[in-house]
Amino acid sequence: MRVVVFGASGVQGASQVPVLSRAGHDVVAVSRSPNPLEIDGRKVETAAADFNDKAAISRVLESAEIIFLNLPSTSFHPSEPIIAAAQAIGEAAKASGVCLIVFNTSMPVAEVSQGIKAQEDRREMRRVLRASGVPVISIQPVCYIDNLLEGWALPPIRDRNTLVYCHKPSLQACWICHHDVAQLMLAAALRPDLAGRDIPVGGPEVVRLQELAGKLSNAWGRKLEYENQTVADFCEKISKTMQGRGLETERIVSQMFKAYTYYNESPDHPFVIDMAPVLKELSVKLTPIEEWARTHPVPGWT
Repeated sequence: MRVVVFGASGVQGASQVPVLSRAGHDVVAVSRSPNPLEIDGRKVETAAADFNDKAAISRVLESAEIIFLNLPSTSFHPSEPIIAAAQAIGEAAKASGVCLIVFNTSMPVAEVSQGIKAQEDRREMRRVLRASGVPVISIQPVCYIDNLLEGWALPPIRDRNTLVYCHKPSLQACWICHHDVAQLMLAAALRPDLAGRDIPVGGPEVVRLQELAGKLSNAWGRKLEYENQTVADFCEKISKTMQGRGLETERIVSQMFKAYTYYNESPDHPFVIDMAPVLKELSVKLTPIEEWARTHPVPGWT
């Protein structure tokens, strides 16, 4: 299959390109400013396209069969240009004869609206993609374990051997890695009969933060403490890190407070996914937490 990966330079798209290449597919890695790319000594085609450049989008979709679509977060970026990009990609895909779009929502999207702006934006992206007439499968990851090694989660692990996350003590989660989402997207691409489905996905284990710290300690060979950060404390710290960066701090923090309150308090347990029925349709081997950690050392540790 000829698969065009939008957002290929981001951490999620960058995991999808090697999975596709190693499975023998013809991959086009699309980003705003691509660098030369090889996977296992095999050159991968790259293409430059801004999400809002309709002519460039049409060019990269020539002869494409499948799209893997990763779009920027609207938690920190204005939503209108990103939704417009989804619409432009859908329309260009229809004109180019693309058979299927596999859309990575990059976050959980509740079945019933919770009034969380980032989730509502993802719903609108799904809608405009499907309105194009191209079949769409939506893959909806819960929480990424890779996020522990970047952003605000990394410093306390690296500097004081402490896992700090905005999960209350009883909150259970199926942490999933980027590689496994890529595998699930590839499996979905081979199942066009699943078009129209919205498929929440998670990892193979359900753990609380204390249990996650224990598994990471085992894999990394270093004792990790853990802190269940409250939503209020998390949002206060995020607000401080955003100062002076030209962002709409009050709006962003307000939405994050609403989202993380939902994640922690919802009776629907949004971070817990029964993967057994998913894996019956999308047959992949998911990566256990300790296996992932053994191949992902903490940056800055020696």
